[in-house]
Amino acid sequence: MPDKALKILGVRVDNMPRDEIEDEICAALQKKSGRKFIVTLNPEIILKAYRDENYRNILNSADLNLVDGFGMKFISFLKGKKIKDRFTGVELTDFLLERAKRNDLKVLVVVSKNSLSAPPEIERGIMKKFSFKAKAKYFTDPHFFDCEEAREAQIILVNFGAPEQEKFINEYRHKFPEARILAGVGGAFDFLTGKFKRAPKIFRNMGLEWLWRLLQEPKRIKRIYNAVIAFPFLSLTRK
Repeated sequence: MPDKALKILGVRVDNMPRDEIEDEICAALQKKSGRKFIVTLNPEIILKAYRDENYRNILNSADLNLVDGFGMKFISFLKGKKIKDRFTGVELTDFLLERAKRNDLKVLVVVSKNSLSAPPEIERGIMKKFSFKAKAKYFTDPHFFDCEEAREAQIILVNFGAPEQEKFINEYRHKFPEARILAGVGGAFDFLTGKFKRAPKIFRNMGLEWLWRLLQEPKRIKRIYNAVIAFPFLSLTRK
């Protein structure tokens, strides 16, 4: 297996430096390569895939599986492998929106009915930060794929959370005829709309985003347990 293609609990991890990741994304945006399905992997996503073969197969069929969670970097280090760079869902979202503004590309954010941030809030957040107009829509209308936004968008960002967002992209990617990038970005827009504050840089550098998020949202304790306790244990004890 080449150095840039690792596996953790059966999930392929594309271990690439940031500049190579950005080059691949930009090539897709410029139509120099085929459309790309991008996943930002974290310990919770990998655990879900470990327990769900269908979901694991979907992740392994994605075009780019990026390293989001710090726990993946730590576990890889313990196993003698070095993760080159992390590329979080928040960073991917910002990168794509910046490129969309620069290249006048159309963006559609597909929103879960359970999302903390409503479509108008997401649109205002994007406009405020990037001075760029994007569209956000709930995926509830049976005629969703007939709307202009779905037919014309070149960047599709899905905020359902895992595993729903990756399963949605896998099933419906062909329904977006102009799409060049499709990515699940979880709660990235909840930071953009101010629902949550992103961890200070010192927390991110130390891999303690989970602690910062737990302090803001104590009900996430089960998810934090899976990421901080269950994931390392299984990763170190399973082949």
